Amino acid sequence: MEVRDEEKNGSEEIEVPDDISFEGSLEELESLVEKLERGQLTLDESLGLFERGMKLARVCNQKLSKAERKIEILIEENGKLKTEKFIDE
Repeated sequence: MEVRDEEKNGSEEIEVPDDISFEGSLEELESLVEKLERGQLTLDESLGLFERGMKLARVCNQKLSKAERKIEILIEENGKLKTEKFIDE
C-alpha cells in the first residue's frame, strides 16, 4: 500500500486512502504492529508507523461501526419480534 506524505506546517501528513477495505486496513495494521514490536526502527520511523497505525485503527473502527448499524435491528413489539433495516444517512 502506498503512503502519501505531504509537508504541512513542518510535519508530514500520512493519509489513508478513502477506498481502503476493512480487511486491507486490518492487514496493514497487523504488519505495522509486527514491525514496531521488532524494535529495530529509529524513533522517527516508529512514530511514523505509529501514526499510520492509529489512522488505520480509526478506519477499522469506523467501518465496524457502520457495519453494525447496517445489521437488522430486532425490536420487540407487542410480544413479537420485528425487524427494521438500518437506513444509512
